[in-house]
Amino acid sequence: MKVPYADRDSRLTIQGKKDRLQVVLDIFSKYSSKRNFDRILDTRCGDGSFSKVLKEVSNAKEVYGFEFYENKVELARRGGIMALQIDLDEEDFPFEDNYFDAICAIDIIEHLYDPDHFLEEVYRTLKPNGLFIVATPNLASIHNRIALFLGFQPFCINLSLRFPIGHIYKIRGEKVPPSSHHFRVFTLRSLKEILKHHKFSIDEVKGASAVLPDDMPFYKFFRALEEFISNFPSLSYEVVILCKKEE
Repeated sequence: MKVPYADRDSRLTIQGKKDRLQVVLDIFSKYSSKRNFDRILDTRCGDGSFSKVLKEVSNAKEVYGFEFYENKVELARRGGIMALQIDLDEEDFPFEDNYFDAICAIDIIEHLYDPDHFLEEVYRTLKPNGLFIVATPNLASIHNRIALFLGFQPFCINLSLRFPIGHIYKIRGEKVPPSSHHFRVFTLRSLKEILKHHKFSIDEVKGASAVLPDDMPFYKFFRALEEFISNFPSLSYEVVILCKKEE
């Protein structure tokens, strides 16, 4: 039985300047002074918390959102986001060609069985020269390289839908980590390659830090270390790529 991509936490939590949400916001903030955003699509809007912040930062006129779970769609709509329930693996985007000025995909592509279909729809509905920002865990991060060297499971992959399996560190109280729903985990090199196959030109590549449990031992030390590692995208826990639709 197919398992849908995991639900996004309803809380908007940003851990430092290198958090993947902050990195995406910084990109939109920079471009908001250079171009007008009439329509933006958040392909995994959750309850709409981040989508609302994205609208403010980008000065967008309209922000649309996709979400798998009906209750989250309702919450996002109450917050002013034009949210739609959709299965990104199987359904086409219900919009005409060249509709959006920008599309962001934060922590979603790794949850899909068919990322090619998703990228085709992003390309189709994005305006020429429109922005596409994708953020996803990095399979080749230094964290995963060390884990594999020591014989542990990479942090971004879990082999059981019921139990946390084989990781160095397990979050207390969490029965099944979000990585149990990761089906297509990319290295930076492979992510750039699949984007190029789908005719996107890559403008910027940035690293982003891992989201750490607040009660993690030596939290401040590991937070500082995460921000340092994020300066090297090929080794960072997450990667964020800004690309454009080639005309």
